[in-house]
Amino acid sequence: MRSVNPATGEPLGAEFAPCSRAELEAMADTALDAVDALADAPGAQVAGFLEDYAARLEGDREGIARLAHEETALPYAPRLSEVEFNRTTFQLREAARCLRDESWREVALDEKHGLRSTLVPLGGAVVCIGPSNFPLAFNGVSGGDFAAAIAARNPVIAKAHPGHLNTTARLFAHCAAARDAARLPSSSVQLFFDCAPEDGEALFACAGVAALGFTGSRAAGSRLKAACDALGKPASCEMAGVNPVFVASHAAAARAEAIADAWTTSVLLGGGQFCTKPGVIFVSGEAAAARVAARAGEALAKAAPVVLLTESIRVHLAHSVESLRVAGARIACGGRAQGSGFRFEPTLAVADATLVRQARAAFMQEAFGPLGTVVAVEGDAQLVDFARALDGQLAATVIADADDDAVRATLFGVLRFKVGRLLKETMPTGVAVSPAMVHGGPFPATGDPRFTAVGLPAAAKRFSKALCVQG
Repeated sequence: MRSVNPATGEPLGAEFAPCSRAELEAMADTALDAVDALADAPGAQVAGFLEDYAARLEGDREGIARLAHEETALPYAPRLSEVEFNRTTFQLREAARCLRDESWREVALDEKHGLRSTLVPLGGAVVCIGPSNFPLAFNGVSGGDFAAAIAARNPVIAKAHPGHLNTTARLFAHCAAARDAARLPSSSVQLFFDCAPEDGEALFACAGVAALGFTGSRAAGSRLKAACDALGKPASCEMAGVNPVFVASHAAAARAEAIADAWTTSVLLGGGQFCTKPGVIFVSGEAAAARVAARAGEALAKAAPVVLLTESIRVHLAHSVESLRVAGARIACGGRAQGSGFRFEPTLAVADATLVRQARAAFMQEAFGPLGTVVAVEGDAQLVDFARALDGQLAATVIADADDDAVRATLFGVLRFKVGRLLKETMPTGVAVSPAMVHGGPFPATGDPRFTAVGLPAAAKRFSKALCVQG
């Protein structure tokens, strides 16, 4: 197997071999050799590994970022070489800090009864599977799940994403060098490039595998979570959402064009390939919604076709557009694959509340890529109705003016149970790497409403178990 240049559709870089089931089982067996070493090592030793890894990455910043650019067509600068690169090394150093201060442990003492409880590692490897859209900061061998798993002192078995195999191999070379320099077992971090789906599911049955950390589609995440659930093993899955924006009536009437500008900018960010893309905007008032749609349509029609990360994303996006068309939405602009490679036109769909209620699945499914939908609702009461019918989401935004205070309060009251992150006025695309961040949400945004994939020490607690010692 080889990576493909999304801009040209041509194969790129080295060939990589998939793993057999026997090879995967061997990786799981050897991971057990690292369990005690990581659990018992001085925190400074494991922290030093992560800090050295971050430093080695920084020494190869340009080479890594340019390779990631070739494999993903994401901008070299500032996206890969600065923003995402800095986020990646920051996460690794934050995990090192957690190892030094053990802030994830949650120690509780009861001297009267001779009890001490704490969080400890899981006793096996965390399988980390990253997505296509963040080749560095969510990579299985350098991203948030990786950092959190190591912070909680677990071995990692990482799977490369087929969209950036060469980048992952280069990251892993630095990881392995830092691991060896820290004198940690080689099985502390292992990598494979692909396998048959049934073999991947069988991996979780191995004694050396304790948990899953996954970021990707709802279909793949649900399948892997089901395999883990059947075995009683935790699965930390970030999956899907449309991250809706709710615009109250007075704000819509007063600021329709400015709101449309902010929304379309967010929809286009990263080629529309962020899990936090606000894919649907509900606008209170038909006249204001028409203004939002008109302004958004102008902006999207002028934007150049987007190079998508993979051919499968382009196929899925075309299917999503067709589903909206069949459901009765008006495709105001775009809607087609165009040019060489995996390019697709920025696309706007427009619908009213009746259509969305009748074909909710078509309108409320996540679609990676430069696609956004404007939904006109008749008034603020209907806006609240849509909030109440919402599935779990990573994020939701409420835009309201002073005269909308009552509906804002109602929306906040409803949405706090629906999302992991609730925003006032701001579009949700950017995710700060902060201990206060919640990058999670109820199903199907994730598999667990207590989940956050970003922000330490909370993210590390996903990969731990509770232990009480007595006497």
